[in-house]
Amino acid sequence: MNYNKVILVGRITQDPQMRTGNTGNEVVTFSIAVNRNYSKEDKQTDFFRIVCFGKNAEFVASYIKKGRLLLVDGSLRNNSWTDKEGKQRVTTEIVASRVQPLDKKNGAVEGTQDVPLEDQLPSLDEGNTDSSQDEDNDVPF
Repeated sequence: MNYNKVILVGRITQDPQMRTGNTGNEVVTFSIAVNRNYSKEDKQTDFFRIVCFGKNAEFVASYIKKGRLLLVDGSLRNNSWTDKEGKQRVTTEIVASRVQPLDKKNGAVEGTQDVPLEDQLPSLDEGNTDSSQDEDNDVPF
């Protein structure tokens, strides 16, 4: 049995880039910044490349801009290729099956029917009672 699942919550670092893939389908790529807070003094940020296809790509290209807080649900994928100098290259990216904005807009979370934010998100860490992680939503750019 195989299992490949990723759930991330972070802020988009730049506006999404749309292109047409080899098969003629729309492809959108962007990166999100996810903070790791070990303590108030020791904060690190990871940057993850996200790829969307089809309706997800259309949604992201139309509604998502730099700085938005997003939930990204998807799977990991490794891409390998040979660059112009003949060197083998590999990149890891998340192929998104769902992208959901988490910013509040007019008192409600965009794209929902006034469902409280707590009821929309899966519990990522049931045992975590440290609320200090929620205090800092600084974007590192």
